[in-house]
Amino acid sequence: MSSRRTALAAVAAATAVLALAACGPDNGSETGAAPAQSSAAQSSAAQPSAAQPSAAATGGACATPKPNGNHRVIHPVKQPRQDTITYQETGYVCAGATGTWQPTGAQKSLMFAPEVKAQLQPAAGQYKTVVVGELWNHIGACLEHSPDAGVCSTGLNYEIALDGEGRINEIREVFAS
Repeated sequence: MSSRRTALAAVAAATAVLALAACGPDNGSETGAAPAQSSAAQSSAAQPSAAQPSAAATGGACATPKPNGNHRVIHPVKQPRQDTITYQETGYVCAGATGTWQPTGAQKSLMFAPEVKAQLQPAAGQYKTVVVGELWNHIGACLEHSPDAGVCSTGLNYEIALDGEGRINEIREVFAS
């Protein structure tokens, strides 16, 4: 298992180097994790995610977005419970000029770090930082198509980042997926 994590870390590092070389300097995105307890009512400005393609960037043709650094896009298959999320990896599938993240492969599990930066993205486009339990409940309600879910992303996909121990320390809803 540890050799698998090492290989994934090496791939993530190589991807980060290539992304930085291709895209130039970072646009000021945050890298630190915020404590879940202190983030209940905070909102952050809309920061486009690398996991969300923009029409201007693609010139009208479908281009696979590349998440930054150690970020990747996952598709939850169960409501997170007891610090664990069950998910499927995703792959970007183009259909004409647009594309979507689609779940691929077998179900897997990841643990959450003790401090997690969790963000939901309502249709208005502004990321809203929430306590991680609120995000877990949102995922579960969206999976169950509950009227209490609020606005769910069309693909029910989330961009995550892992800490040095392979635990989720950032998770953000990918609204246009």
